[in-house]
Amino acid sequence: MSDSHQSIPPSPPWQFPALDIETNPHDYSDVDSGFGASIARTENSYSVTTGSGIHPYVYENGRRYHIYREGVYILPNDVEEIERLDHFHGIFLALLDGKLYIAPLGQGGHRMRRVLDIGTGTGAWAIEMAEEFPDARVIGNDLSRIQPPWAPKNCEFEIDDVESDWTYPENHFDFIHLRSLSGCFKDWDMVLRRCYVHTAPGGYIEFQDYDGHLKSGSGAIPDGAVTRYWGLVSDAASSTGRTFQVASTIEGRLKAAGFIDITVRKEMWPMGPWPKDGRMKEIGRLGKMGLRSAFCAFASALLTRVLGWDKAQVEKLCQEALEEVNGGAGKFYVTAYYVCGRKPS
Repeated sequence: MSDSHQSIPPSPPWQFPALDIETNPHDYSDVDSGFGASIARTENSYSVTTGSGIHPYVYENGRRYHIYREGVYILPNDVEEIERLDHFHGIFLALLDGKLYIAPLGQGGHRMRRVLDIGTGTGAWAIEMAEEFPDARVIGNDLSRIQPPWAPKNCEFEIDDVESDWTYPENHFDFIHLRSLSGCFKDWDMVLRRCYVHTAPGGYIEFQDYDGHLKSGSGAIPDGAVTRYWGLVSDAASSTGRTFQVASTIEGRLKAAGFIDITVRKEMWPMGPWPKDGRMKEIGRLGKMGLRSAFCAFASALLTRVLGWDKAQVEKLCQEALEEVNGGAGKFYVTAYYVCGRKPS
């Protein structure tokens, strides 16, 4: 991480937003009215510049994106995306029956003193880890400042880019966590080698994400809107060097980085309540609830920036894919991967 990382200390409880007003606790978009502001526009986007520096967001095709390392991460960071991330956080937990991780933390003499959550997003996982391990210091970093202004005293957030040089001490973290980061990095091996260097001897790393391969509970995948959507978005991401097809490769990459005792857990993530099993049906129901937002989030920047589509074309494709899922065709699902490893003592 670069030397320019910015710490975001937890706010005291008296700064909580009032519950009777329409506000979002994750929204940091206010510009200090004491500074003059100007808007720099391009054809599809604009950013706000104030007397104190660059406003932390850029707007494109009706969605809000990060300004720090602009263009590196293809997903938005607006209220709709924050809600999707929190919703998906619930699905990741549901697939683990409510657990935050599969690593044997705190067992066999392992101590939990320092935790790093890479790409923390809304900070939900980091906050819950800080609550579970009150004696550990939990750091969540991300390109965007969308975490809530409250957190346990042992949890803090930083704006940073893990593809830049790291400034954390070596052999430092007892647990490093990466979730929903497929499509984020051009060089996953480099990122995981850095994780190894900065993990304390005997410490753990854990990757959590679903793979980029669409599957069908009916066997053959129907040739329809979902398949077309999946192919276009996946190919566009791969053309940028930040492929979504990462999860199935992590076991080998962790071994190559030097981690041992690799554990892999796979879970079916259904895109709808079609499974007969009650638990999976409920997870599918949750998955279906977040699809509209997910389809648009993943397609908007990629298809406009890479393929030159306009907003209307993207929305049409997303709506067609959503209607196909809602119609029950295909019985689509992806595979969620939970992969952990240990650094030798």
